[in-house]
Amino acid sequence: MQQIKQITLQELKGELLTYFNWSINALVPMNPWAADRFLEANRDSIARVARQLLQKINYTSSPIYRGIILKQPVEQLMPHKNLQYLSFSVDRAVAEHFADVNGFGSEIINMESRLGKYGYVITYTPGIEEILFHHNFLSILPYADALTRFGFNGNLEVDRLQQQKEVMILQPTQPLTHLTSNQQLPNN
Repeated sequence: MQQIKQITLQELKGELLTYFNWSINALVPMNPWAADRFLEANRDSIARVARQLLQKINYTSSPIYRGIILKQPVEQLMPHKNLQYLSFSVDRAVAEHFADVNGFGSEIINMESRLGKYGYVITYTPGIEEILFHHNFLSILPYADALTRFGFNGNLEVDRLQQQKEVMILQPTQPLTHLTSNQQLPNN
């Protein structure tokens, strides 16, 4: 990826400011459902800016992955009626981590009773028009500065998002069908 000059908070104007407000709220949600509602109200502007940013990073289509844990086994996932976008990763290992009931947060809560015991990794190859955020945008837009102003350790939050290799897409209107079981649990 070529070196692209980072935009400052003061330079955010118009549709770029709208996009930034949505994306920072989606990345570090401070108000549940706010990013979904904001996306619903500003979908065209957000999608337009996302396509422009994807051009800046010379994006090429490739598979992305999402890890989930469910209470029941499934063959496919139907679109959720309340979600406007979904979070994925370009790194399958990240998705596998989120699909492991003995992984993420299991030392604090009983994942099986809270979320379920069926872990899946979803593989999906989005079209460019579906992508709303790509982790490479973290080096273009002033996420660390804004998060620091909100009282977070901005650099730490951005590092975490870069490690997750976050990609957000519009929720597909069709069921997600490329699911791989991440079942690691012994039978109880």
